[in-house]
Amino acid sequence: MQNIFAGIFFSIGFIFLTVTVSSLATKDSTPKDRSAAMGGIIIGVPAIAAGTWLVLKQRKRHDDLKEVRQRQIEFNFLTTLQANDGSITAISFAIANQLTLDEAKQYLDAKAAQLNADFNVTEDGGVSYKFYLS
Repeated sequence: MQNIFAGIFFSIGFIFLTVTVSSLATKDSTPKDRSAAMGGIIIGVPAIAAGTWLVLKQRKRHDDLKEVRQRQIEFNFLTTLQANDGSITAISFAIANQLTLDEAKQYLDAKAAQLNADFNVTEDGGVSYKFYLS
C-alpha cells in the first residue's frame, strides 16, 4: 500500500515540477508563468519528498525484518546444534527454518567453513554436518 502512495506522490511531484520547468523555459516568462512555476515548486517538491520518505521507510522496514529473520535463523541453528550434540542435516535445518534446501545448504556450508565443522555422509547418501560445541 505504501508503494502505491509513494508512486502517487512521485507522479504528482513529477507533474508539478514538469509544469514548473515548462513555465520557466519560455523566453518571455510573464508573472503568470512565474506564479505557475512557484505553485509547481510548492506542490511538487513536497510530493517528491513524501514519496522519497515512504520509499526509505519501506526499505528500512524491509531491512529490519531481514535482520530479525537472520537472528531467528541463527538462534534456531544454535539451538538445534545444542539439542543434537552438534549434528545437523540440511533437510532438518530447512524444515525448521522454512528455507529452501539450497538456502539451508548454503547457510550450513558457510557456518561449517566459519566454525571448522566436519561432514558425515549418512547411509542414504545425505550429508550431516558435525559442529564441535566446545
